[in-house]
Amino acid sequence: MATKLHKEFLSDPAGLDLPALRQLLRSIQAERQHRAEKVEVLEDRLQASNHELAFRQHEADVSRADLYRLQRADRPSWMTKVTDLLGSEESRVEAYEKQTAEARNSLEHFLRLELTQVFGRRTRDERGFVPHDDEMIQKSEAEILREGTLRDTVLVTYVAPYSEQKRHISYRVAEDTTVKTLKEDVCTYWGLNEVEFVLKLANNSKAHDSLKVMEAFRAHEESHLMLVYKTPKNISIMSSEHGDILPRSGRKRLKTLTPGAISAGGPSPGPRGADVPLRRSEANKSLAEEMLLLPGLFKFMTQRDRNAKKHLERLKLRRLCAYLTMALLTAFTIGLIRPPGVGYECVTGISEAFTGGVHSGPFDAIGSPEEIYSWLEDTVSAQVFTEDSMLREYNYLVGYLQVLTQRVAEPSSSTCYGPEGVGIFGLSAAASREGLNFSSLPCVHSSFHYDTAETSQPQIQQYFEDKVGKDGRSMSKPWEHQPGVTSGAGSASGAFDANDGAGQSLEYQLQYVPLSTVRNAFLEDLRFLRSVGWLSSSQTRALHVSFVAYNANYLTWIWSRYSFDLSAFGTVHPLQHVVPFRPHLAEYGLDGELVVSDWARSCLLLFIFFEVYRDARHAQKDQGDAWKRWKHFRGLQVLMDLSLTVIFLVSLGYRISYYTSEPSVSYAVSHVYNFRDAGQVAESYGVQVCLEAVLLALCLYRFVYFLRVSRHVFLIWRSVARSAYRLARISLVLLLLWLGFVVLSLSVGSRFHNCNRTLGFTMSCSLLMMSGDVRVAQLEPGESFRVVSVLLLFCFGKLVLANVWLAMLMQEYHTARVEAGSSSAYKWREYDWVRWILFWPFDRLYLKLRPSITPVKPFEG
Repeated sequence: MATKLHKEFLSDPAGLDLPALRQLLRSIQAERQHRAEKVEVLEDRLQASNHELAFRQHEADVSRADLYRLQRADRPSWMTKVTDLLGSEESRVEAYEKQTAEARNSLEHFLRLELTQVFGRRTRDERGFVPHDDEMIQKSEAEILREGTLRDTVLVTYVAPYSEQKRHISYRVAEDTTVKTLKEDVCTYWGLNEVEFVLKLANNSKAHDSLKVMEAFRAHEESHLMLVYKTPKNISIMSSEHGDILPRSGRKRLKTLTPGAISAGGPSPGPRGADVPLRRSEANKSLAEEMLLLPGLFKFMTQRDRNAKKHLERLKLRRLCAYLTMALLTAFTIGLIRPPGVGYECVTGISEAFTGGVHSGPFDAIGSPEEIYSWLEDTVSAQVFTEDSMLREYNYLVGYLQVLTQRVAEPSSSTCYGPEGVGIFGLSAAASREGLNFSSLPCVHSSFHYDTAETSQPQIQQYFEDKVGKDGRSMSKPWEHQPGVTSGAGSASGAFDANDGAGQSLEYQLQYVPLSTVRNAFLEDLRFLRSVGWLSSSQTRALHVSFVAYNANYLTWIWSRYSFDLSAFGTVHPLQHVVPFRPHLAEYGLDGELVVSDWARSCLLLFIFFEVYRDARHAQKDQGDAWKRWKHFRGLQVLMDLSLTVIFLVSLGYRISYYTSEPSVSYAVSHVYNFRDAGQVAESYGVQVCLEAVLLALCLYRFVYFLRVSRHVFLIWRSVARSAYRLARISLVLLLLWLGFVVLSLSVGSRFHNCNRTLGFTMSCSLLMMSGDVRVAQLEPGESFRVVSVLLLFCFGKLVLANVWLAMLMQEYHTARVEAGSSSAYKWREYDWVRWILFWPFDRLYLKLRPSITPVKPFEG
């Protein structure tokens, strides 16, 4: 049928109708495709025949060599001797070449001697050449080295458009040869139009026409250029684009108007008398053009399913179980170190006994030195130095009670400095003539440190000199200033500054018998100290009451420290620090469980790092680049694993220090001889618990990361990660805005609000207000400026930051949902479950036993 149509078409091309022509074209295309397939088959057969021929030829050469070796081994001895005497064919050829070379050398030597006798002996340079000034060019060593690195030949490969055919040519270039000259020459050689082609380097970057060929390559890059066809540009414009480039006014504008528009009065006047060009109405625009008007809408509406399943290759069940086990062991360790509810019960019991207002006023309401004296005389003496008190009924008080005061030097006018450095206000002579003399007013030190500390107290020394070591008092001298290292007190955060353990301390034994004697001595000392003004806003900056208790019911030690910060204005800020701890871990039945947990977690960390290395090798194998392996180690997840390891090692170091510390009995006995502040030990114990909590958070983070095998978790994870990345790109602007609000709040409310007295407090309160906690604002009537600042900060946190984050999150969620494809792609079969559950070599063994479950890879043509 096709042959008949072909003959009819050749005889009468115009005689066939449209269906017949379509049928003829289909038949010709089918025949052409059939011929191409036959040619491919024949080429494959030819290639196989060539391979077979080369293999047979190699076998023939090997057989011929073996035959020659066997013939020489089997021939008689006299024949071998004759062959050795006559020599083989190769030896005769070598002898002939050697004889010819000797004859040539002899002839050249004879001619050189004859020429020397006729023309005389010529001088030669160090290289053995005869110098000719008019012919030879002397070059320097630097020029010779430079020419050794020049490229004189370039390989140009022509890639034919829409074909796999390639042609090669070697091109000699000079130093001034440009890429444009090279392109013109090669296009002329192959008969191409130089305008339609461009030269590219091996890395697919275009070589500029004005660039010299020798400068187009790197130091160790091969001199190879590709002549490729340019990508054709779209030269057709849309009607809307044509309307946008029309002239707006003048005669040329009138030429573009239609007769109907001219008869109707011409173009409508625009602003300031300018004519507005006729444009296509908004209703006639296409949907794509309307989506381009909104940023990001066109990209969002035209996105396609990308079948995002590449992440499932390295999400294995073994790693999921490893991080889950790590998290469970960490939670178990936290429960052993600080049992649930124990810390709360111990801290609450002691805190309520001293701050609940049972014997005196509430602790938080103390605001004057007199109230501090009342708290010491009523609450402290009743709870600490009374046999039947609630504190002693349930706790064992260890060592000494320390009352540490931090006093500065006496007020003096020499400490006052004004703007001019004279007197408190830097008074001038004119002010002195008016009778204003403020130079006699004393000034106090506002902070306590080594230079401002009071070093001598004669009245206190005279009183305590005969009472040291008597009636339950310690051997320490209350009138002497003791540095923080000597007293053993750890630093504690105050209302304004960090208070160290320096100062003058009163210490009383907590196990003295009878205890009433110690109480009477304590009350007597307080009465004397009140009479001499021991606590005053002019010299006292802080007062600390510290002691250590042991609760046998919970096997827990409690360090308590109640502090009073006194400012130079006379205000008092009470603070309390009550921390439970254990000085040694091996004595409370925890050594076995903790050792097993630490060893198990160490093994899990080794397994995790082995899997990280396997991920790096998989990345290198997948990408085919060794750099991908090292780039993998800089990823966020690897950094999380590294942080997890570092935190575990630091926590393990803390725990080992507790294992090797002194036993609890020795620790309790050491408190009997002198006062030992347990603040540093208690804080270190708390740091260990915090490190374990951070370690638990990292384990749960990695556990959720490997839960991405679920499509729902994958969508949530990708949405949060991408939105967080987008928010981080504008985090600098948001941070600057937040700091601006902090400075505004500090400047407006720092005068009379406790929340804004320092920069750190202001930053904390601003974060709480942004989260919606308006109680920290402490708004009062008449504070218009602060009301406005709080309202602006609330709007910034709730209306701006939260809505921006929510918009980014919703956008990224829909994008991730489209990229992930349909949920049917995540319906696993037996092969997927085997690869996820089993690990090497069990997965390969299972697939060998059941090869039918292995999916067939789709053909990629």
